[in-house]
Amino acid sequence: MTEAPGTTLSSLRAGFALQPHPVIVFNKSHSGSRILTELLQSAGVFMGAHCNESGDSLDMFELVDFLVRRYYPDYGPLWDPHREPDDQLQDIARRMFQRHLEGFQPGDGRLWGWKLCETTYILPVLDFIFPNARYIHLIRDGRDVAFCDHHGPSDPFWRKIYFNTDRIRTFHGMRLTGPSYRRRSAVFNALHWANSVTVGNNFGQMLRERYLDVRYERLCADFPAAARRILEFAGVPDPGSAISRMQPKIRSASVGKYRRHSRRELQPVMDIVKPLLLELGYLPEDDERPRPSIWHSALADRWLDRLRARRKSE
Repeated sequence: MTEAPGTTLSSLRAGFALQPHPVIVFNKSHSGSRILTELLQSAGVFMGAHCNESGDSLDMFELVDFLVRRYYPDYGPLWDPHREPDDQLQDIARRMFQRHLEGFQPGDGRLWGWKLCETTYILPVLDFIFPNARYIHLIRDGRDVAFCDHHGPSDPFWRKIYFNTDRIRTFHGMRLTGPSYRRRSAVFNALHWANSVTVGNNFGQMLRERYLDVRYERLCADFPAAARRILEFAGVPDPGSAISRMQPKIRSASVGKYRRHSRRELQPVMDIVKPLLLELGYLPEDDERPRPSIWHSALADRWLDRLRARRKSE
């Protein structure tokens, strides 16, 4: 029997009403989130039956891929009572969660959740299905992330991840293809980081007390304190033992690795990430000086202003 219009997400929400609330980790890829997955698993949180070596849920990607391709950035149709329900979404979500939760017994008191970087882009849907879920957003310095290659915007899914639209075909004259990505990967990675962090922050702030912003650098600098904050937020009753087990695995060698790159390599990245680095506090102030050329000088600015004023008065 076909469901009434507008009940696609309501049905999924009702199906999970008796489950413990999930703990959901999201971030830009290469932000160090494997540490969070291992920490949560060490504390007894079930993070999925099928994960890759980085701790990402392989099952969850099917749902993210479907929602991003079909809806993102506009999930409004899913709440429209006059539209037919999305039966394909129902089937994918139920099948995916069934696979993800293989072996999990909700009656034993354990928490559950998952980590997948691109979960960022479906947070409004998840917030409706899981109204009590906890969300952990791991953020790392965009200058470091820019020099960690991942996946270019070479198909509709990844173009939405980078630019919030799949209609774009070039950016600043650069083709959105695999070879073009590999040629200027740091620039593309900077674009990816800026959009992922911005989308995650914007959605996350709407979750209020159920959203936790975690900085990778603080996690490395003072792991016991940062890990305790994370586990207590997730609802883990005894964080101490998990923290002790994870402490020997923490390394900080990759923090600030962007300094190994030349100013020439770093400048195109900074042109993209500087405003967000300032907003997040990674830069205490903007100490970049204007370009040393006549065209970018204050004299040229004043001259052009006078020229415009003169043309308007004619």
